Amino acid sequence: MKDLIVLAADKSVQLVMQSLLGRPADLGVRAISFDAVVHVRRDPGVCLDAHNFLRPLLRGYDTAVAICDWHGCGQEARSRQEIESRIEENLFANGWGDRAAAIVIDPEIENWIWGDWRATSRILNWRGDQDLRQWLIEKSLLGPSDAKPHDPKGAFKSALRCVDKRWSSAFHQQIATEARFEGCIDAAFLKLRSVLHGWFGLAE
Repeated sequence: MKDLIVLAADKSVQLVMQSLLGRPADLGVRAISFDAVVHVRRDPGVCLDAHNFLRPLLRGYDTAVAICDWHGCGQEARSRQEIESRIEENLFANGWGDRAAAIVIDPEIENWIWGDWRATSRILNWRGDQDLRQWLIEKSLLGPSDAKPHDPKGAFKSALRCVDKRWSSAFHQQIATEARFEGCIDAAFLKLRSVLHGWFGLAE
């Protein structure tokens, strides 16, 4: 039996989770055994069908995390917390009990890319006359007082075009491998870290 199964909405989420879970010390948890799989129906699949997908895996894993984007999940009339609660209620009723959690990222996984500007600039190999943050402000992709772009995916794609790079999920993986977590304020990421710490936290 492995420690954790991660149900991801797409390859980007899968790669990010693989990278994050490969850094247990930075998350404040012990090294764990895990698998990360992608739901064929992407965000709506995780949102509406995680309990059915994960039910056959109950005996193979101690815990489960279902993770998707709020944007594109088909339930945008509900808040991130409401969607998480509904997924968790279904998982609880289907045998997982308190051994499963749902993480819904508002608006999408690219929001985590901007948690460490230096890492993102380094992975992009940013060489503009301005630093990346100032460039995004000039392009009206970031407010002067904002911590992150209002459209995180659109901002990332614009930055990629500026440095003549093609979109790839591998960028998510690289950033998740190198980024520092200390200043991250994203609610979904903080919940993920708290859940993992509760399950696999190091003894004080």
